[in-house]
Amino acid sequence: MADSDDVLGKADALLARYKAARAARQPEPPADYPVLTEVVEAPKPRPFSDLDLEIIERELRLELLELLSGELERLVEVRVRDRVEDRVAEAVAAIAHDLETEIRRAVREALAEAIQGEIARLREDDKA
Repeated sequence: MADSDDVLGKADALLARYKAARAARQPEPPADYPVLTEVVEAPKPRPFSDLDLEIIERELRLELLELLSGELERLVEVRVRDRVEDRVAEAVAAIAHDLETEIRRAVREALAEAIQGEIARLREDDKA
């Protein structure tokens, strides 16, 4: 039994030293430090004037626009890109059709002119 009392005494001494060392490390709070039992009154907010509200509203709008500008740009770009791609595809198809028609007309005219020239040359050769 003496050994167990000795062990408990040593444990108590160790805990007492630990508590003393811990207390020495922790500073005491200042005298005016608020505790939970004290009532601290918050200052009453002053009412906002119409000018204050307008300034806050303008700043809030600018901040929201700044935060959302990337997403808004992406949404607009997607919508515009789809419409522009459709319009560009239509324009390219129309231009391709017009070019094909003009090239065919130019080839027909050139062939007709070449044929007329060859016929005229052959007639002159027959006359000679």
